[in-house]
Amino acid sequence: MADRATIRVAVPQGWARGVLAGVEAAFAGWGLITVFTMIAYLTLRSNSWMNGTTPRDALGLGGDLWAAVIGGTSVVGDVHYRAIPTLMGALLVVLVRILLRTTAGYPRSAALFAVPGFLLTSWLLAGASGIHSHWWTGTIGGVLIPLIGSVWFVASGYSRDHEAPSMQHWISGGLKLGGLSVVVLAAASFVASVIALVAGWSRMAGILELLGASSAADTSFIVGGQALFAPTIMAWVASWWSGAGFLTATDSLHSPTVVGSGPIPPIPLLGAVPQTAPGMWVLLAPIALGIGLGVVAARSFRREHLLHQTAQGFLASLITASVTALWMWSATMSMGSVRLASMGPRVGWATLALVLEIALPALIIALATHPTTRALLGEGAGRVRNEGEALRRRAAERASRVGGTASTTDEAWAEASDPAEVGDTEASADEAGAEDLEAVADGGRSGRDARGD
Repeated sequence: MADRATIRVAVPQGWARGVLAGVEAAFAGWGLITVFTMIAYLTLRSNSWMNGTTPRDALGLGGDLWAAVIGGTSVVGDVHYRAIPTLMGALLVVLVRILLRTTAGYPRSAALFAVPGFLLTSWLLAGASGIHSHWWTGTIGGVLIPLIGSVWFVASGYSRDHEAPSMQHWISGGLKLGGLSVVVLAAASFVASVIALVAGWSRMAGILELLGASSAADTSFIVGGQALFAPTIMAWVASWWSGAGFLTATDSLHSPTVVGSGPIPPIPLLGAVPQTAPGMWVLLAPIALGIGLGVVAARSFRREHLLHQTAQGFLASLITASVTALWMWSATMSMGSVRLASMGPRVGWATLALVLEIALPALIIALATHPTTRALLGEGAGRVRNEGEALRRRAAERASRVGGTASTTDEAWAEASDPAEVGDTEASADEAGAEDLEAVADGGRSGRDARGD
């Protein structure tokens, strides 16, 4: 009896190191947030608006902030609050990537075990230390943060792993081009954010005064707390110049063609919101980025076959769309009920607009400048030119034939339409015939006279 085929499922070696990396990253992030929260409490507890706040409340606030970092929601009096400190989330991704270096000598799949380690620890910390947060609402962030760090770690060591299976050039090129597109978009958004902050500095200072910041410590903590939302502000800027715009309230849309008329929340950073609508010409900025990326793709990411070039462009566009959608989602927030229930970019429209304005021009330029495309266009142009010349010759011949036929017809019609000339011709013929008959008669008489003589 032949042995039956069996499939053996086993965890890879080094999986415990991956789990430990996720656990360490979660504890480090939670501890860092909790420490800063306690420092802020000890520094600001002398303020009148901090009366009645206890260290237990400060510790609970730290737990709620940790839940916010992983995308969780806090509920206070039936009102849901969600605002992700995106800069802290980005730092956690980097931390996971660094801690996974302990799995370098093990199979690549061991790094993925950081995901369950980070997720379970995040749930535990949010549920144990948070007061108003719901621990299960942070599941998305608890998965995405370690997953991005793990994929980053695996991808960074892929090229140095000689035992790894070979990757098609268009796949690696698409991954690199997609990453480059995201980096360029983020860099341009950062520059635009700085310009917006400089332009709205006076308004931000006015909002800061309304918050009652009476000391340098107060100002430092307010500014530091807003700095944790730097990627969020960049996402709002990118959404604005894409044409989709962003919401500062459910009834207040800001875009290149619309200026929200409603009041803005008392957040100093919102003082940088544009006060005018310059128009749709702003869309030229992301389109210019797309054209520049297309030139780079045509020069540095050239593939021999047009099909591979097309597949590479579509892969890069898919990566750009995925990362942009995640970025825009992380920049949305809910800061209250009714008007403040929805703030931030309109995720779907902003993602679609940025893909059409950046990824699509890059793909079109890369394909249009490909040697195969130029050759096909050259052959097509020559064929069209030859066909055009043949059509012109046939048209000229047809015109000449039509012209000759028209001339003959005109002459026939002219002869048929002039009876006077016909009558004159017949009369002339009759006169000529009579003259001939008279000449013959004269000749006969002359002959008879001669014979008589």
